[in-house]
Amino acid sequence: MTTTDIEPTGEGPGTDLVPAEDGGDLVPAGAAALLHSRPALLEPDADPRGEALRSRLLLPLLLPIVSAVAIAFFAINLSRALLAGGPTGALILASIFTLSLLGGAAWVSSQPQLSTGALSVILVVLLGFVGAIGLTTLGPSAEHGGDEKGGSGFVEPAGDPVATFEVDALASLKFQATEFATVAGVNEIVYVGKGGLHTLVFEDAEYRGFKLEVNGQQTDQKKIELQPGTFVMYCNIPGHRAAGMEAKLVVGNAVSP
Repeated sequence: MTTTDIEPTGEGPGTDLVPAEDGGDLVPAGAAALLHSRPALLEPDADPRGEALRSRLLLPLLLPIVSAVAIAFFAINLSRALLAGGPTGALILASIFTLSLLGGAAWVSSQPQLSTGALSVILVVLLGFVGAIGLTTLGPSAEHGGDEKGGSGFVEPAGDPVATFEVDALASLKFQATEFATVAGVNEIVYVGKGGLHTLVFEDAEYRGFKLEVNGQQTDQKKIELQPGTFVMYCNIPGHRAAGMEAKLVVGNAVSP
């Protein structure tokens, strides 16, 4: 009967032996690599108490506060954008935001591997985009709010107009003319939009409260009783008057029947 010698694993012929880290006996190379990597695998957290403080105290306190501020910021700036866009623009903008939110929610739900950091970046970009829209429309929204309060005293006159004239609000921030002429009495002003959001108001106190507003290709018209004289009409959207949306209105004497 013959006896077969069984060599220990890793110690047969062809196995590389290297000195142990403590300078003792020779050990197989694979075992040395495993021993070398073990401290890194078993190394405890650098500061477990700090991690517990962040997860149990700071995050529960900061998360509701940051969420409330973000929601308020989003709602305020979105409302500014909707108010500045007029009825049609507000409907289009609200539809775009709704579809975007639904699409974004569907995409996030389909990405289970999405990290918290990436999701935070997406939310910050969204809030920044809405904030930029709100800041650019802050002036028009505030201006419109003041006009609504001041315009409550204007009463459109009854009766047929003695004259009708048209004012075009061009996309180049100009009217089609710098001077218009009409006659005294009840006039109907037709305000035709050629692109963009524009208003038409009078600088003169006796016609304070009269206002026409167009958005895009809309048309607005209203009657007003004019007295003889020279008056100033302009668009009160911030920056539009300075760009050239201002014109004189010369009102002559009433036409004899």
